[in-house]
Amino acid sequence: MNSGGVLGMTRRRQFSWLSAVVGGAVAIACGGEEAAKPAAPAAKAEPTKAPEPTKAAIAPAAPTTAPAAAAAPVKITWFTGRDTTGYTVKQVEEFNKQAGGKITLDYQEQGQQTSDLRDKFILVANAKDPAADVVSMDVPFIPEFAAAGWTLDAEKILLADDRTKFYKGTLDGATYLGKLFAVPWYNNGPGFYYRKDLVEQGGFKGPPKSYDELLEQAKKLQTADIQGLSAQMSQTEGGIITWFEYLWGHGGDLMDEKLEVTLDKGTAGVDSFKRLLSFMYTDKILPEGALGYKTGADAQNPFIEGKSVFLRQWTSGLTQNDRDDSKIKGKWDVVPLPSLKGDKSGAGCLGTWNLGTSKFSKNPDQSGEVIRWFTSPAQQKARYLALGVPPCRPAVFDDAEVKAKYAFAEKLKGTFENLKPRPVTPFYGQMSANVIQPVFGKVTTKAVTPEEGIKEMADGMRKIMKG
Repeated sequence: MNSGGVLGMTRRRQFSWLSAVVGGAVAIACGGEEAAKPAAPAAKAEPTKAPEPTKAAIAPAAPTTAPAAAAAPVKITWFTGRDTTGYTVKQVEEFNKQAGGKITLDYQEQGQQTSDLRDKFILVANAKDPAADVVSMDVPFIPEFAAAGWTLDAEKILLADDRTKFYKGTLDGATYLGKLFAVPWYNNGPGFYYRKDLVEQGGFKGPPKSYDELLEQAKKLQTADIQGLSAQMSQTEGGIITWFEYLWGHGGDLMDEKLEVTLDKGTAGVDSFKRLLSFMYTDKILPEGALGYKTGADAQNPFIEGKSVFLRQWTSGLTQNDRDDSKIKGKWDVVPLPSLKGDKSGAGCLGTWNLGTSKFSKNPDQSGEVIRWFTSPAQQKARYLALGVPPCRPAVFDDAEVKAKYAFAEKLKGTFENLKPRPVTPFYGQMSANVIQPVFGKVTTKAVTPEEGIKEMADGMRKIMKG
């Protein structure tokens, strides 16, 4: 891929790519949101004669010192996804209070789904509309928006010395063509949840560290009422991420550092598919019902209900295990993902959310102040304590208050050291939606063989990259 991003593409390829990116956003406009119409020019007014001044007005006024007018606060609009907890609103209120009247942050949730946020930002950015200043970004959005020229780099927002205080993987996911385009806001990565009571009762010294140990323990511990393993396996982004982690665990990858497709090089792609298919259809430790788990919560519910021994789930869901209706309070624990040989932790997928600045913002400096505040150590700690949403700064896990509330904090700290981002290319969204997810669905339902699926997937990815 040309290192110049969109600027290095042919005109035909630019048009093709931008059409694919903007397509979803156009659907929103056609669905009821009208594009803003320019205001009609004001009618030209006829000059009027000024009234004669009164004597009182002519008389000299007593000298007074007019008070200096207070500068109006700079309004910064934040486009973000839905927060069902309501916590972010509280943070926004706190920010506005501490800003001392210099900045007013306008918090705007864009729809119900992550795709709604993406589509709405694309709509305004493609029109060069300054309606958004700060934008929340999932990892795949970062190269997509940067390549289109819709976001500013964040090189001055997070200076080099401060970057050492973040997990390296979170910064890698926010970097495009060697430049940082966003600052990691809150972290997410997978954890391997397990029923410590069942593992102990089964005579095992601890949870599985390798794929073979996972199979052994799950087969022994599952019953007619308790499945061995729960994980997302639906034809969704969450489902393909489950497979990515096994692909990486077998030593493979979708693309190399030069963004050349490597999926069909070697046997890792086929081997990872075969292992998951074996888990589901041969060994039956992973129920076929997992093909319908579209969200992390769908996969986690059986675990919370005491009906699964093991679970692959995002660490942001940890606190749900101890909710009031949970049947596993005090009976679970979490460790890093197992790996092929068990000699190291398995590679997990980076699920960080980040904050960046729209290129069309009229107040980029103040937008940077907002981003620095929300990504600060204090705010990442506050969010973790309030919601259990992991921080992007490892030092937060060492905080005494954090350790007192979350006994598993020390274990989680290492989990985020080995996270991998999905391919950092502006074409990833197109590849995922049009190629990877559909083919993944065909392989997992046995409509095609793993070998056929890997070939179809790799060929489709190359076609998209070539334009």
